[in-house]
Amino acid sequence: MKTKDAQPPRRSDERFKTVAQVLAILLLAGMTGMLLHKGHADFTALAQQNPGESFWPALVRHVFRNLAGG
Repeated sequence: MKTKDAQPPRRSDERFKTVAQVLAILLLAGMTGMLLHKGHADFTALAQQNPGESFWPALVRHVFRNLAGG
């Protein structure tokens, strides 16, 4: 009994996978950039509102308040 050899992937399938990977990487990079930008903006605003020694307790409160996404 002979078994059929698996067909090699077509060139269009390879291109689709490559394009999908490139898009996924670009979207991931964009999401990471947005997250870093938002974190920097929040950190800067918090530092301006709470100068000096009151900054670190305010940062801890801010982090724990926003853990649930609120």
